Amino acid sequence: MIWVIFWEKKMHLIDFLIKAKICGYAAGEDILKQKFDDGSQGFEFSADGYTYTDRYYGFNPFSGTEHVYREKNTLIWKMNYHGQVLPASTDTGKIYAFLREAMQKITPAYPFRGPARLEKNNLLYENIQNGTLDRFYGFETIYEGTLKIYLLHYHGGSMIVKDLP
Repeated sequence: MIWVIFWEKKMHLIDFLIKAKICGYAAGEDILKQKFDDGSQGFEFSADGYTYTDRYYGFNPFSGTEHVYREKNTLIWKMNYHGQVLPASTDTGKIYAFLREAMQKITPAYPFRGPARLEKNNLLYENIQNGTLDRFYGFETIYEGTLKIYLLHYHGGSMIVKDLP
């Protein structure tokens, strides 16, 4: 019974993350973006008893943190990321637009960024993730033809203290 409750909470969090990420950066650069006093920009989304925040600094390169809070601002999950469009690319806007398209295809199997792979025209998005919702890391790349033009590293996990057996 305890395992069932634990699993349902994990699935509920994954479902929420998918909704939040699709409504955040992936929805379009200016949809819900806010500017904060510390110079960061980002997105906030609340539903189902959770609140998601995504704050990032910079444009190219950029670095940010996503947080998920539960009731009374209790931090339960966090992800850090750092990325950039590489100098080989000539159109940063095109790359970020393709990245948002890939991030719209987030799934329960790939709940941290985009899908494992997405191809469109001459662009290829790849996402290699390792771990689970509790502790994970990954790498995201975009290629134009055979040329790597974008790279992002991410990592994170649960912020809930667990009792050891």
